[in-house]
Amino acid sequence: MASILRVNTLTDASSNNSVALATVSQGTTKTWVNYDAVDQATRGSLNQSSLTDHATGEFTTSHSNNFNSAEDKCVSTCEWNTVDDGANEAAGNLRGGTHSGQNGDTAQSTSSLRWDTYQGSTSSADGAHIDFDGSYCMIIGVLA
Repeated sequence: MASILRVNTLTDASSNNSVALATVSQGTTKTWVNYDAVDQATRGSLNQSSLTDHATGEFTTSHSNNFNSAEDKCVSTCEWNTVDDGANEAAGNLRGGTHSGQNGDTAQSTSSLRWDTYQGSTSSADGAHIDFDGSYCMIIGVLA
């Protein structure tokens, strides 16, 4: 029968740069997605069971493994767009800024996250939900 090796700290080959396993377990990204909302395609993901595209700029990512708490986690989102692939009002010299974040009208959950992407106001638009060529969402926290 094979024995199980248990450690509390990891170090590199030179016995430098040690880190506690609790830091590795609790402080690393537990789920992420790179979603192309223009083409409605997931380009890559980790610990994601599905993604729902509700409407322009409105998404829910569901996790393969639930988080320990609905509130005790860190969510980071961002977006990327090009002049030729995506909505032109969010690209070029008229861009009024873009932003994204957790949807505040949806209760937090251990199994999924609802998030939105927006464009800022420009000389030709007041700002609204928008689909980007790259919509990114990352969550750090403790899994159940």
